[in-house]
Amino acid sequence: MVAREVFEVLYSPVKAFKKIIEKPDFKGVLLILVLVMFSTVVSQYAVASKFFVRPETPDDDDWTESLANQHNWTSNGSPSLDETDYKMGNTVGNHSIRSEVFNDTSIWMKITGLGPFDCSGDTGYEELFFWIKWIHQDGTSPTNATLRLFSESESSYFESNLTDLISTSNDTWTNATLNGATLKIGPGQSWDPIDSPKWESITGLEFRLAWLVPANLTMKIDDLHFRKYVPFLETGAFSGIIIYTLMSVAIVFFMNWILWAGILLLTIKFFHEKGGPWTTFFIIIGHVFIVTVVYELASAALFSALPTLNLPMKALPATEEEANAFSALIEKRWHPNWAYWGYGLLSGFYFPFVREVWVVALCVIAVYLLCKITWKKAAGISLTAFLLRTALRLFIGF
Repeated sequence: MVAREVFEVLYSPVKAFKKIIEKPDFKGVLLILVLVMFSTVVSQYAVASKFFVRPETPDDDDWTESLANQHNWTSNGSPSLDETDYKMGNTVGNHSIRSEVFNDTSIWMKITGLGPFDCSGDTGYEELFFWIKWIHQDGTSPTNATLRLFSESESSYFESNLTDLISTSNDTWTNATLNGATLKIGPGQSWDPIDSPKWESITGLEFRLAWLVPANLTMKIDDLHFRKYVPFLETGAFSGIIIYTLMSVAIVFFMNWILWAGILLLTIKFFHEKGGPWTTFFIIIGHVFIVTVVYELASAALFSALPTLNLPMKALPATEEEANAFSALIEKRWHPNWAYWGYGLLSGFYFPFVREVWVVALCVIAVYLLCKITWKKAAGISLTAFLLRTALRLFIGF
């Protein structure tokens, strides 16, 4: 059977190659291509299953980019769109929402008509991200800062103190991400419920700052988003990666097959030997790439032993800041794990070298059987072909 001969190449290559020489069949190579593609998908799935990414809602910064939308910003001052002062480095928008009051002890802004957003559990939203700036005519810090999360009506809400999370510097943007370090949205956190609100239905927010003495006050909000971690497997990006990977695997497989077989044939001719029928020769060489299946499955097994990571990014490619945070997370969570170092050896130098040696060894057997020459000469031909192929790969990348 074709399938039996394919797997025999791994543990009894001489026996397998003899059978293939007697009955050469391209079906075996096609089966190996299918197995390579399947094992690559398994490896990619194992990698993707370890990552959770953090998409944002809204994904276009709509809440702080315009006043002319379905959402409603109100304030005890006059909400306006600030086109000159916004969080620099914001990759989405170039505006902020601004309000100011005169001779007052507090300033508040609220946005309603959202969602409703489910923040009730593991599948709901876990974080609230925003940038906030306050301006006091004398530079005096707020004595109190609160955030309210409305639930279906403005009389029903969760409230929490944000005083420790905002900047103590006048006219300075600060990020107050509610992600669990100090305060997290959802049940079991430091929120005071007013009038029976529901975490399953959050429909608005209110930011409120207060001082002891009346003054001219300004508040600005930018880059306001709800966030939650979702498996990378569930994103459209993973589907795109798989499609691209399968196409790449097929192209690389055929290129490597043609390259190896072609260089081996030329080397055999250079050594003044005969390689037998070219169809049989190509079929035999195509079978050596069953080694790739072992490599991909070993990669998948090692990656499966690693813990999952919540990536500090909403999509790929990552920003420089997100990439640095990702590196720090790898250092903290994966470096102590044996599987991480095993995967590093597998994908780095050691196992790729072993894989190449394995391929060369299978080629030695193939040349020995096809050309009916000594083992020493077959090894010399295969090693020469390997060196030529390695040099050629430096130029074409395969």
